Amino acid sequence: MLRKLLHTALLLLVVLLAHADEKNLDKMVFNAAVVNNLFPQERVYLHFDNTAYYLGETMWFKAYVTEGVKDTPSTLSKVLYVELCAPKAT
Repeated sequence: MLRKLLHTALLLLVVLLAHADEKNLDKMVFNAAVVNNLFPQERVYLHFDNTAYYLGETMWFKAYVTEGVKDTPSTLSKVLYVELCAPKAT
């Protein structure tokens, strides 16, 4: 939670310092790179063996965690927890 709050605060600071005119475009790009280096983002991709499953059927999947900008395998996180939820029966 604190990390997300700091990320938002830094992003707001970048926007306030850079403004939106063309003179500050290089500064905006630099500031965005600084924020990305301070708070690298990860993306999680789940690759399933099927598009739908019957109740009780075995589900096979593989998870890929990548660094957001580089789109390369991430070295930041070591463990990924996946919670699979089914819609509630009506």
